[in-house]
Parts: sequence; C-alpha cells; structure tokens
Amino acid sequence: MIKKLLFLIFVMPLWLFPQSGINSLSITEVTTERFPIKETDPIKTLSLTFVGDLQMGGSCLPVITSRGSDYPFDSTRTLISISDLAVANLEAPFVLQGKPFNKKFTFRVHPGYATGPLRAGFDVFTLANNHILDYGPEGLNTTLQTLDSLQIKYCGAGNTIHEAEKPCLVTVNNWKIGFFAFSLTYPSEFWARENRPGTAYPHLERIKSHINTIRQDCDLIIVAFHWGGELWSNPKPYQKFYAHKVIDFGADIVIGHHPHVLQGIEMYKGKFIAYSMGNYVFGSYSRRVSFSMILRLRYDNQGLLYGEVIPIDVYNPRVRFCPTVIRGEERIKVISKLNEISRHLNNDQNLVRESGLIVHIK
Repeated sequence: MIKKLLFLIFVMPLWLFPQSGINSLSITEVTTERFPIKETDPIKTLSLTFVGDLQMGGSCLPVITSRGSDYPFDSTRTLISISDLAVANLEAPFVLQGKPFNKKFTFRVHPGYATGPLRAGFDVFTLANNHILDYGPEGLNTTLQTLDSLQIKYCGAGNTIHEAEKPCLVTVNNWKIGFFAFSLTYPSEFWARENRPGTAYPHLERIKSHINTIRQDCDLIIVAFHWGGELWSNPKPYQKFYAHKVIDFGADIVIGHHPHVLQGIEMYKGKFIAYSMGNYVFGSYSRRVSFSMILRLRYDNQGLLYGEVIPIDVYNPRVRFCPTVIRGEERIKVISKLNEISRHLNNDQNLVRESGLIVHIK
C-alpha cells in the first residue's frame, strides 16, 4: 500500500506532466524504447529492483550526520519505491559499540540511520558479506534486532550456520519469493558454524537441499553471492560455476556483489545472472569506482518478461554518496561497457539495448 501511494504521488505526475531533472529522466529516458508486453493482470506480475553494496559508514558518516539518513537516496528513491520488492547488500553493521575485527577496513553505522533505506523503499537486505561482522557478534545481533524492529527482511547471516542459511520468505502480489545469500569472501572467521555467529558459506549440497525444500512453495527463488575479485570486471571461473549450479538446483535469479564495479550479466537456461552489481551507496572516496547500475526485472507466471539496466553515477568525489541516474552519452557508454563485458557470457550477443532494456529473453 505504501509503495502504491508513493507511486501515485511521485511517479504518475511525471508521466502526465513530464519535466526536466533526475526524476523525469529516471522514468522517461530509460524507457523511451517501446516493446511488446503480454496482456497480463498486474496482480499476477512482480517487479524486482536490485542495487549493489549499501555501506553508509566510513567517509559517508559525516555527510549523513550533516544531511540526514534520507539524503543518500534522494536521487534514486522513486526508482526504488515503485518496485514490488527492492533488494540491497547491506555491508556494514548497525551498531554503536563493540570491538572492531583486526583487518584493514572496518565499518559501522548508527542504528538510527537504518530508517533511511527503509524510507527509500528497501524490503530485503542480504547480509552475507565481509563486513557485517566487522564489530563481532554484538554488531551482528544489533543489526538483526534493528532490522527486525523495522520489519526489513534479511538473509545470509545469523547466530548459527542454520540461521545464516535460512531463507528469507516474502509474499507480495500473490507471489511467494525465497531469498538466500552466501559469502565466499574472507575473513573465514566470519563464516558461521554450528555454535558460531556469522555468514552463510555456500556448501553446494546444503544449498541444493535448501532450494529443494522451498521450491514447491515459491514462485521465485533468488540467490545472492558475495564473491569475486575487487575491481575485476570479469567473473572468476568459480563464480560462473556456483551461479550455474544453483540455477541447476532450481534458483531463478543470481545476484552478485563485492567487486565494487560491474561485472557481466548472463542468461543461463533462461535464468538471469548479474555477477556483480557494483557499488550503490558506499562510504569511500575511491577514484577507481565511477559508475554502477540499478537493475529492474519484471516477471509473470511464464517467467521473465523483461529487464532494465539503469546506469548510476557512484563517483563519490562528485556525487557525495548520493547516487544519481546517468544521462545522455555517458549513460550509453555504461550500457555499451556492460554489453562488452557480458558478450563472452552470452554467445557473443548483446543482452542490453541502448535504451537499457533487456527484452525478448528466451
């Protein structure tokens, strides 16, 4: 109901009375190419929005302290909120205290700032990554309590391996969606055990069993992986191996993150894979990360209707932790780059049209 209300307030006026600016661009420019869509009852369709790494700590904290926790989402809020489900990789614990783990980079965020992504429209967070335990079990537990209090769903971490592997089940628009999240990134001390809090490591036979358990009750199963080499634009062989395996097990969508930059997208057996979503809001002024994307997918009861790639500017020396939709020629360059790094995954074919649309998917 909230998202429908936001749609009527913010989006419908843009269609009826187009105007210049970021909101107009995000709705009109990226959808200028018209395409055939099946005549489908809206109740039987599902729209999903995915972003990459959401890490509001580090260099982002002073900006949020000054401008508020809503600020990082100001330019992309409409794109997030109109979706039936919006998903991000939460890569910093919500905690005030605790001892930082002994590694180069550790992050934490005031629990009060969790309302920012909530008001932006995010519904599900994946927690299986290399920062969610930066402040130990205390930081993880405070994060889980914070998300529970805000009724934000999550998966990928818990107080035992069984909790970490447990799927997040969400029902929306008469669809039942199952989410899993797994981390293949170090430190290995972050991986959960029988009696140790942590993240879910992807043991294939266990994943197969978990997917089989919920497959009959779910319309869609989504598996997220934290993996790959930082700043690598191509997936490593093990990433493709795991992505294909979980689809063979019954998953419908695979979403990856950790490299901070985009990696290729792939259609495998009619199922969608994004090997790395890149950064979204990330508390670093790194000059080696400049663009990323928001991914939107729409499904009906026959499968994937179409997808949409929306390039975003995440170069923080310029956007100051508030990702913005990229316009004009620069936007086309990002789509061209994504096609370039994806061709080898798709029989040398381009999956994304210049408009950003992924259509006629078989």
